[in-house]
Amino acid sequence: MRIVPTYVAGALLAAFGLVFCIGAFGLGFWTDDGPGPGLLPFAAGAILLPLIAIAMREPIPDDETSFRIEPFGAIVLMLLFAVALPWAGFAPTTFVALALWIRIFHQQSWWRAALCAAALTLFGYVH
Repeated sequence: MRIVPTYVAGALLAAFGLVFCIGAFGLGFWTDDGPGPGLLPFAAGAILLPLIAIAMREPIPDDETSFRIEPFGAIVLMLLFAVALPWAGFAPTTFVALALWIRIFHQQSWWRAALCAAALTLFGYVH
């Protein structure tokens, strides 16, 4: 059995739906003034789960491509960027993230990746 993006996306969305439903209990559904902060996340998760179950029952087209690891690499890089940004600051974090992005995902040389990252970081800093 091959791993296809449809199943991976469905599993991730189901996990988000469960997290929303479970987290909503801690926030509370209702207050004396009206709806509480947990009502919307619970409703979103409660609607999302059955819709995902229905979507996952659909047959997968034969022409769907196999799973690729690059999107997960991009997500990991952006998570590392978000974690490092408050700690290291805007300029160094942005430069490193852009240089890695250009080098890994666009397969450019380190020289070109550094040059592009420096230009984009400078533009973001000045703008």
